[in-house]
Amino acid sequence: MLVKHFESRDSFYRFLKEKLGVFFKEAYERGFEGVFHVVYFEDRALNPEVLFRLARQSCLHVFYQEGRFALCGSEARIRDFCSLLVKEEKALALKILEKLQAYRRRSFKIQYNYKVLPLGIKTAIMGVLNVTPDSFSDGGLYLEPKEAVKRAVQMAEEGADIIDIGGESTRPGSQRIGAQEELNRVLPVLKEVRRELPKVWISVDTYKAEVARACLEEGTDIINDISGGTFDPQMYEVVSQYNCPYILTHIKGRPENWKESPPTYEDVVEEIVLWFEERLKRLAERSYKGQVILDPGIGFGKLPEHNVEILKRFHEFKVFGLPLAVGVSRKSFIGLVLEGLLKKKTEPVDRLFGSLGALAPAVMGGAHIVRVHDVAPTREFLALLDTVRTYGEF
Repeated sequence: MLVKHFESRDSFYRFLKEKLGVFFKEAYERGFEGVFHVVYFEDRALNPEVLFRLARQSCLHVFYQEGRFALCGSEARIRDFCSLLVKEEKALALKILEKLQAYRRRSFKIQYNYKVLPLGIKTAIMGVLNVTPDSFSDGGLYLEPKEAVKRAVQMAEEGADIIDIGGESTRPGSQRIGAQEELNRVLPVLKEVRRELPKVWISVDTYKAEVARACLEEGTDIINDISGGTFDPQMYEVVSQYNCPYILTHIKGRPENWKESPPTYEDVVEEIVLWFEERLKRLAERSYKGQVILDPGIGFGKLPEHNVEILKRFHEFKVFGLPLAVGVSRKSFIGLVLEGLLKKKTEPVDRLFGSLGALAPAVMGGAHIVRVHDVAPTREFLALLDTVRTYGEF
């Protein structure tokens, strides 16, 4: 006897054909029956009796309390439910179907500056290049442009798909610097890396619109904004003008205040999802036509328990149908976990195995891009993880 769990229609469809001999067409049509979901939403204006009645007709379970709903069942049953719901609550039915379709999407293609980055089968590696004196892990190592470029070339040779250049530390307790100082650090490195590595994607880690604009003019491919557009209101104007790929990262509070005012959440994943919805709406209002990449912001205004919950529930961010990025490399919560469970104190450079362990649930949960310091070992780790993750799926 086996107990099986299917996360995709295709995998259940193959099971029906190979194990039960179900005819090709029937197996394809009934593929949704093996995929189970819980759809949760809040709507205080919605009459719950409508949902209860339609759920009974479609053999779907519904839980309700004070405007909060949970629909539970196979995707086939949820789709049947929506076919009935559309006659009475059309907007809600279409939204549920839209979210299910977005959740199923697994592959993407990023295009910009005559380059193409496919995402889905192979997890893309973003190599961290901090040209700062005070970053938590490698601050001061690559202040000299010559050393920074050398490091960028090394990461590209080790398998980095993207080089992420950062000119300002955003570690907890760090202080902000001006745009000109940041540009003085970043531009010389950016220009030389662009010359040395013309085929490698280059990202600039900045929340300042002025810095983003200057770097895009110099050939940057991606803007990686740890504030999600909340620190500089002009950022959305800039990325919309260039329609460049934009990593929209969740953050709560500001780095210089995290130690004094620790963040609180009732439900960290739900709050991030709602925050993403609001930021994406604002970005769309600027007529942005580029590719958004979502990053839940591990460590950016989160306590260790928040980071762990985000990793465990990473799949919930697939509801947007957008590429997902994650950065856990060498972060302090990994050190705290290792210290608590193994009684082992670590420096950031000692957290490779912990970083890989933290990456695993995110990648299995849907992360397409991983931001790391240790490119070569991460590449080997992902080679095996991606093989298992995609086996029989693509």
